[in-house]
Amino acid sequence: MNESSERNAMRENENLPFSLDEYRSRLAGLRAGMADRGIDTAFIAVPENIYYLTGYTTLGYYMPQSLIVPLEGEPMLLTYREELINIERLSWLERYECYEVGDDPIEITARAAREMGVEGGTAAIEESGYFFPIRIYKRLVAELRGVSWEDGSGLVEAVRVRKSPAEIDYIRRAAAATMAGMGEALACAEPGRTENDVAAEVYGGMLRHGSEYPGSPPYVISGERSGLPHGTWEGRTLREGDIVFLEFAGCVKRYSAAMMRTGFIGDPPDSVRSRADAVIESLEAAIDAIAPGVSSGDVDHACRSTILRHGLGEHTHETGYSIGVCYPPGWNETHILNLAPGGKTELEPGMVFHLVPSLIVPELNGHVGFSETVVVTESGCEVLTDGQTPRALQALPATEAVSGAA
Repeated sequence: MNESSERNAMRENENLPFSLDEYRSRLAGLRAGMADRGIDTAFIAVPENIYYLTGYTTLGYYMPQSLIVPLEGEPMLLTYREELINIERLSWLERYECYEVGDDPIEITARAAREMGVEGGTAAIEESGYFFPIRIYKRLVAELRGVSWEDGSGLVEAVRVRKSPAEIDYIRRAAAATMAGMGEALACAEPGRTENDVAAEVYGGMLRHGSEYPGSPPYVISGERSGLPHGTWEGRTLREGDIVFLEFAGCVKRYSAAMMRTGFIGDPPDSVRSRADAVIESLEAAIDAIAPGVSSGDVDHACRSTILRHGLGEHTHETGYSIGVCYPPGWNETHILNLAPGGKTELEPGMVFHLVPSLIVPELNGHVGFSETVVVTESGCEVLTDGQTPRALQALPATEAVSGAA
């Protein structure tokens, strides 16, 4: 398909979050990666990747769906009949195939792929995708004879790793929602309130400031529960002497910005203060290290070595990960790029990361963490999430507010 035909194949749609030129650039980037690897057809099933390439979005991604992208020619989306209105209203696609209740979606996908000329060529499937299970993969391979199969994991992600100015604008808006939720949640965290109350303020603050549904539930945990990794609220009542750990991400047009803060109800002991100081210093070391050309491993080293110098243990995961397009179950893009020990990837302008150092407080069965969402700029690093809640251990009141007080 020549450039003129490609331009005509994309349908104008006022509901698209990006310009058609941006979608053309994304599709061209995918096809360049396909050509480099000798792939004639790519089956895209990761919901984030389908959205990124077409604008099509749905929470029904648990149903079989696949965007079939030939090296040349018009892509086609195969999905459930109920989703047809989402294709028409939300995407630029004009070519699609839908299966009905009682149909065999794999059989219909295979038939559509044959009609697109996939047989006799090399095709790629995103083997690492959550929503392309082994059963579907085996059935599709069995249905399509004479196809040489490759793992297509990372083809779209290689294009996604650098965000455009328009993408970064949505992440900024998501960051504003995140910061609003953080402020309202911390203002609610006092003795007598529950983790559920705090979580409700997270959601209320984010949603009132423009967030859509997030890629993961907020992590809202307190006291002896604050050491639980990826823990969510369970109705526990807050009391004096509690760590209150909060981490969550606002989301705008499926683009996320995450943030982590830790508070303490009352006067924090040295075990908490010292770890908070170490984590904040390490976070700032990572921020200071980020710049174009710096390796992902160097950023991790700057953060990790700072924590180790405090002699309080080591944080147990990567220093940070790529963040951007998301659907549940997560807001992260860890499969695209991590800031981890030994990483060799050189940072480039437009990459966006969530930096996540933290430490366990064994004396309290607790957890202390602080994080920011940052973007790599031409000259260094810009923090997107530190505009409202200081990067410091949050002092929370030790006494319950008097009902009706001014």
